[in-house]
Amino acid sequence: MVLKEKMPDRHVVGIIVFEGEKFLLLHRVLNWRGWEYPKGGIEEGESAKDAAARELYEETGIKKFEMIGEVDSFEFFDKSHQRKVFVKSFLVRVPSTVNVVLNNEQVLSGKTVIEHDSFKWVMPKDAAKMLTHQNTKDSLKKAIKMLGISME
Repeated sequence: MVLKEKMPDRHVVGIIVFEGEKFLLLHRVLNWRGWEYPKGGIEEGESAKDAAARELYEETGIKKFEMIGEVDSFEFFDKSHQRKVFVKSFLVRVPSTVNVVLNNEQVLSGKTVIEHDSFKWVMPKDAAKMLTHQNTKDSLKKAIKMLGISME
């Protein structure tokens, strides 16, 4: 039996992106398949808001946005890495002229891989159904409530 070494806790930001009444979802293909909103790790010495801006740009090419505010914070246990993950979610508005660019190639173990292969702008009800993980669904619902948008 191989014992996995426990890794240090990880701190992550989630970025719930909207334009009008539609939300941006990314289709993930690295490590698991499903729909999520942009997210990523907070680097050492970086604030959560700065990490949100960096991750949004890295995953979507979006530079221009308005930070509406923090939606929530939650934690979960990542079984594959044997560590706690602390997530802080933010709500951001982007201009209607925004151009999403999935430029997310990474080199892992000498192979070039991509994290996301497509994206969709979807209405709140559809976004809540499409998201893969329950904790991200819960955060999206809180963001929708913050905006006073109907789930219908």
